[in-house]
Amino acid sequence: MCLRLIAGNSTDAIIPFVEPTNRQIIQTGSSINLAFAIVVMASYLSIFSSYQPESMQVLVWLTLIGIAYISVGVYGFSYVAHQPTRSTIIAYFICQMTLGAIIVYLSRGHGLTLLILLPLAGQSVLLLCNYWMYVSALLSAVVYVVAIQGYTQNWNEALSNLPLYAAGVFFIMIFTQVAVGEEQARHEVNRLIGDLEAANARLREFATQVEDLTITKERNRMAREIHDGLGHYLTTINMQIQAASAVMERDPSTARSMLEKAQNLSQEALQEVRRSVNTLRSSVEESLPLKNRIDRLLQDGSDPGLKTTFTIAGCYRELDSQKSVTLFRAAQEAFSNTRKHASATFFSVHIDYTDPQVVNMTIQDDGRGTEKIEGGFGLIGLRERLNLVNGNCEIFTSKGEGFTLQISVPG
Repeated sequence: MCLRLIAGNSTDAIIPFVEPTNRQIIQTGSSINLAFAIVVMASYLSIFSSYQPESMQVLVWLTLIGIAYISVGVYGFSYVAHQPTRSTIIAYFICQMTLGAIIVYLSRGHGLTLLILLPLAGQSVLLLCNYWMYVSALLSAVVYVVAIQGYTQNWNEALSNLPLYAAGVFFIMIFTQVAVGEEQARHEVNRLIGDLEAANARLREFATQVEDLTITKERNRMAREIHDGLGHYLTTINMQIQAASAVMERDPSTARSMLEKAQNLSQEALQEVRRSVNTLRSSVEESLPLKNRIDRLLQDGSDPGLKTTFTIAGCYRELDSQKSVTLFRAAQEAFSNTRKHASATFFSVHIDYTDPQVVNMTIQDDGRGTEKIEGGFGLIGLRERLNLVNGNCEIFTSKGEGFTLQISVPG
């Protein structure tokens, strides 16, 4: 496990002693440096309170080396945390262990000298990876024992101090690792909070987009309803009135019949408006069966000069509301276009139910046709409706050859 150290206030440094895998994170800075200085100074106070050096020179050296040890432990540690290369880390621990050993040697066992090297155990957890921290702790124990043996010249006495020092090292390393784990958990929580806030921001953005898309979709649906419903009736009424005006002088009875039909269609147009309003208020559209609606469409829009037929192949079955409306609107739009533009004498609607998976509808007229199909609003609305039910359509036309529309929807 490799450590990731944040020294000072915010600098990140990845320790390269081994390959970085699972990195722990800990915040270090003035508190770590202060703790190091306090431990060393407490050790020095205990030494000076019980030790009377043989000469002033020893006292001066002990003081200077202590200052150097604290300085390197504070400023050197911060530098290594910012520049964590193998060479800087090795140099730091060699320097500190050497200075610590000299302090232990000069103090001659007076005071709490074992506190001098203990902070290095905690720093090894922060700076080193995997077993290297244990290697550093073992080396500090060896240095401590050797320093004691240096002034006692007795290995047994030196080794007798080892258990207490090892217990201190063990405690420091465990405590530091716990701190590392807690700091890692804190950073992970902060990271998750940041991710959650970012996700919430994205969700709010998506919600706004969905709202805009829903509004646009509903506007398109309303436009289709108005065009396919009310627009069809108004076109038919207008044509009935024009036809009545054309024959009024020579055939008043026929003109009167056409005007009556226009009046009836205007009433149906009003009903269509009400039905569209109800559709906007409710997701379920209540209507007559598809075959009845198409049959009624052709009867109401009949014209003396236009013959209409409606045939069904296979066993009739009712589709769901959306598919049924789509087929009806296709027939309605085609019938309206034929009457307005085609100058046709024949118009037919054929629905084929022989395929149990698909319903096919063929619409034909014998009008003048066209060489170029222009995508008017009615055709755009039809394609939008078919896309919503996974249907498709093909258009066949040429000049003088009429118009054929083939539609298929699942069902």
